[in-house]
Amino acid sequence: MCNGCVEEFEFGTQNFEDLLVIESTITDELKLQEVLISRTFRLENDGPLPESNATVSVIDDLQVEYVFNEAEPGRYVSVNMFEALAGRSYQLQITTNDGKSYSSRSSVLPQKTQIDNLYAEQVINDDGVEGIGIFVDSFDPTGNADFYRYEFIETYQIIPPFYSDITLEILSNEPPVIDIGPRTREERVCYRTEISNKIILNNIGTLSESNVNRFMVHFLPPDDEVLRNRYSILVRQLVQSAEANQFFETLKEFSDSESLFSQIQPGFIQGNILSVNNADENVLGFFEVATVSSERVFINFRDILPGVFRPDFQVRCTLLTQRGATNNGIREVIRLAETGFRLVTFDATTNDYIFTTPICTDCNVLGTNIRPDFWVD
Repeated sequence: MCNGCVEEFEFGTQNFEDLLVIESTITDELKLQEVLISRTFRLENDGPLPESNATVSVIDDLQVEYVFNEAEPGRYVSVNMFEALAGRSYQLQITTNDGKSYSSRSSVLPQKTQIDNLYAEQVINDDGVEGIGIFVDSFDPTGNADFYRYEFIETYQIIPPFYSDITLEILSNEPPVIDIGPRTREERVCYRTEISNKIILNNIGTLSESNVNRFMVHFLPPDDEVLRNRYSILVRQLVQSAEANQFFETLKEFSDSESLFSQIQPGFIQGNILSVNNADENVLGFFEVATVSSERVFINFRDILPGVFRPDFQVRCTLLTQRGATNNGIREVIRLAETGFRLVTFDATTNDYIFTTPICTDCNVLGTNIRPDFWVD
């Protein structure tokens, strides 16, 4: 007999520094710009605490001020739409609720570079997995754009395997009376949108030409559930300054570590935002001014990976049959409906009611039935 035990490790923050965290990218897109302000948090806490009731503005080199209001805790949105302009510099200014002031270094809008081509191809990644790669081609004829950052937004269809156009209506529990009617809302095709949280950088400063050629922004393995039905990805290409690239590169090295206990520990990551009142106070974050180019591509799994089985549905779906030929049988049908099961089919010959879980028949469980304006079938 061998005895073994595992001692539970209770992790916690040993040395905690309460810092202001500021995130903002002002772009050349005419839109409502945003500034996010929060505070650092301990590992054992649920998440960052928003910094509310701050005074936020962006000022350009001509002393034009763009005022921001707090739309929700910690999220500040410009009162009016505006766009960063070429040749102008911009500075973020913040005063917190306790009267402390912070200011960024001035940032100039970089050279704009358009995405020339966004496309999907069958590819084998570095781990030897065959899947779908999303690639970008871009060219800057001026040769001034060296540092690129990419963001993407995925939108995909959700079609449950056991969709039905009927629903069960309970007319009475005693005596047990039920009826079958039509479903009144769209539950077959829904859409889900997810925003990437990856830091994707591309430095082409070492190349002789400012040419982005077949840069893979995203890789999708063949069993990724987002590919089960029609899929779309919007890629945003941001041209950034050398200072912004260095900040995000350092942040990427820290956040991409495989394990919490094997992370690179870079210490404080210095950004471009400083305290006006106390030169020794650390402020975490970066105020960036960037140009943006966006493109969207739609993908059908079979077009890229012919002969490969499409991904399974998000969950394993099963059917449950209940015969309703007697009052007790109808009571059981009612019980199943009241506990959340959804009717899929009804066999009038055998009085069999066939049920499944909501996620397997109603697409709204995983997404929304509101079709996006940009969607193309």
